[in-house]
Amino acid sequence: MGGKIQDISTMQDVLHESMTGLWIIEIEEGCKSRMFADETMLDLLGLTEEASPEECYAHWYRNIDKEYYRVVNSCVDNMIKLGRAEVQYPWKHPVLGRIYVRCGGVAERVGDKVLRLRGYHQNVTDTIVMRREKEKLEELNEEIVGSLHNLFFAVYRIDMENNSVRAIRVPEDVEEISEEEFSYDLFWDDFARKTLHPGWYEDMRRELSLDHFRELIAEGFDRYTIDGYRKINGEYHYISCNIYFGGKKNWAILALQDIHEQRKREEASRSALKEAYELAQNANKAKSDFLSKMSHDIRTPLNAVIGMTELARLHMEDREKLLYDLDQIGVSSQLLLSLVNEVLDMSKIESGKFELNNSKFNLRELLEEVICLMETQAEEKKLTFHVSMDELKHDRVIGDYARVSQIFMNIMSNACKYTPEGGEIFISVSELPSGSNRLGRYQFVFRDTGIGMSEEYLQHIFEPFSRANDSRISKIGGTGLGMGITKNLVQMMGGEIRVESRMGEGSCFTVVLGLKLQEEKAEEVPELRIQDLDCRGIHILLAEDNELNREIAANLLEVTGACVETAENGREALEMFRASEPGYYQIIFMDIQMPVMNGYEAVKAIRSLEREDASEVPVVAMTANAFAEDVIKSLQAGMNEHLAKPIQPGRMAEVLEKRVLAKLE
Repeated sequence: MGGKIQDISTMQDVLHESMTGLWIIEIEEGCKSRMFADETMLDLLGLTEEASPEECYAHWYRNIDKEYYRVVNSCVDNMIKLGRAEVQYPWKHPVLGRIYVRCGGVAERVGDKVLRLRGYHQNVTDTIVMRREKEKLEELNEEIVGSLHNLFFAVYRIDMENNSVRAIRVPEDVEEISEEEFSYDLFWDDFARKTLHPGWYEDMRRELSLDHFRELIAEGFDRYTIDGYRKINGEYHYISCNIYFGGKKNWAILALQDIHEQRKREEASRSALKEAYELAQNANKAKSDFLSKMSHDIRTPLNAVIGMTELARLHMEDREKLLYDLDQIGVSSQLLLSLVNEVLDMSKIESGKFELNNSKFNLRELLEEVICLMETQAEEKKLTFHVSMDELKHDRVIGDYARVSQIFMNIMSNACKYTPEGGEIFISVSELPSGSNRLGRYQFVFRDTGIGMSEEYLQHIFEPFSRANDSRISKIGGTGLGMGITKNLVQMMGGEIRVESRMGEGSCFTVVLGLKLQEEKAEEVPELRIQDLDCRGIHILLAEDNELNREIAANLLEVTGACVETAENGREALEMFRASEPGYYQIIFMDIQMPVMNGYEAVKAIRSLEREDASEVPVVAMTANAFAEDVIKSLQAGMNEHLAKPIQPGRMAEVLEKRVLAKLE
């Protein structure tokens, strides 16, 4: 065979398998260009044998990517000039879509008017795609390696089957480490021991051991991280050891990252955030306190408006009931408007000042209105209200109507929510001694037969957002703000609130408030004059630090014929009482603001003495502090009466008559 291929069919098979077709293009002046293609070329063009040479050429040329016409034409020019040329370009296949082809050929002249080109057409799409994917992978690999170098100061590849390690990136402070694979045990003994903090070495070696790696892989971990200390540039730095398990889980990447500065920044950021948080908390405390006080149970009056509106529709023919329903709607609307206005009063939110908006109202009517508001909720659960206001003598008062209503509603709303169906709620109002004809001291008791509370929760009931961890109330709505708001409101008014409860037996809330009394238009009675009293034989102790005030008070008392002994401060008054015989002093007049020992401290000390008259002797506060909360404070300290300065002789006479002379009759 002489080294020549005799069987042409074998060549055609090779060309077909390599997706290489043969073509001849004739370009003749004045005629359409023609392409003669073999069977493989026709397949590569997506044509059949029926296509004419002119159609074949037009089909090939038309589907060349437009941006590559210049490149293809340039290749043809080179064939003519140089005898042969080759080009690679995208081509639009009618079935396969965009493919890449490589064309090459030679040129010859056939006469004066015909140019003949002979060459091949090969589909190299797979080769191009693979090369481009390889280039992308190489670029990605370079980016990953570059990122690793920027992120980690040391990177090692660990072969867990061979117990060996190879350094991918060597730390700058390690020079003697081998670039070849070496024992993982040697890595720890020769290199890690020199740089890791002694206190962390054993723990880190255990955590980064091959046995631990295998345990982690068995548990399904693909990565693991442990922090420690490593010496860097002569100083121990916080480092992060990151382990990535790959492949068939028989190798791992260990990457060391210096996070010392990051930790320092985090600490600084945490400190700054904490400080900013505290500043924000302080700045927003007034806002949050105010909003929490006004937001709880705003639905109660709203529900009353809706409920009474429905009742009004049912009572259209009953004028008396209709007017009653409309009155209750009005009352509830005003209360709701008051609450909304408080919430929207941004000046109060920003200033943090919660002022009491005092107005005249009837305490009996207020309580009846609140009970009426709660009746709808109570009727749904068939609860029974028992109300006792027989001991309420002065019902025309001055105070913050909305806040007093809110206190009552918060307590009664909880009583309704946490009392089972068919239960009872008892409400009683009594008037306590106030020591003043201008101040009423009222005690409100709300007792229910509800589910009760645990002793543990009672210690937290008045904390904001607190709710008992009790499965019995898990489905009962509530923010946990109600009792916190109630206590704050009571304290704002100078009052006090107490709660008693037992699991399964119910709860009892007791609220004591001091409210100013409205002036009564009663029959005029002759004012009791101090000079008309006969207090001969009565011993009075007067404690007053101001000399002039002491002289005035002593002279007024002595007009009655009483024996008045004076002290300049609370400590001196205490010692004088202690040194006296039991029953020697029938009454004590005590200033509040005094040096050494003030009036509150002095009266508490007197009440604590172990003698029979210590708890019985009347003590009268004399002070310029005449607000309701001051009166309540003096009564809580153990005083019986409160005289506001400047002292009025008639008022002093009333106290002597009530506390001393009346007992002698």
